[in-house]
Amino acid sequence: MEKFLIQNEFGQAQELLGEEIRVAGFEELQFILHSWLYDKHGGWAVTERSSGKRITSGPSGTEHAAAAQLEQQLRIHGKDALLRVLGKGPLSS
Repeated sequence: MEKFLIQNEFGQAQELLGEEIRVAGFEELQFILHSWLYDKHGGWAVTERSSGKRITSGPSGTEHAAAAQLEQQLRIHGKDALLRVLGKGPLSS
């Protein structure tokens, strides 16, 4: 586990304890798998570091599926849509 300092989606500094997930085709983005209050039992989330936005999440005990779930979300929506939502503007080639 590593400590990551991010600025969350509300502009506040936040420290996350987690691990980085790398996704082919999205190398310029840093995704962090960390604990998160998914429900009253806890869970996990994957957050994009530069924006502080949560991309996907799940209940405790399903962390092993986080990378696959993240990749599925990214394939469904595509890089350009993700970058627009994250506030990075259009992807330049």
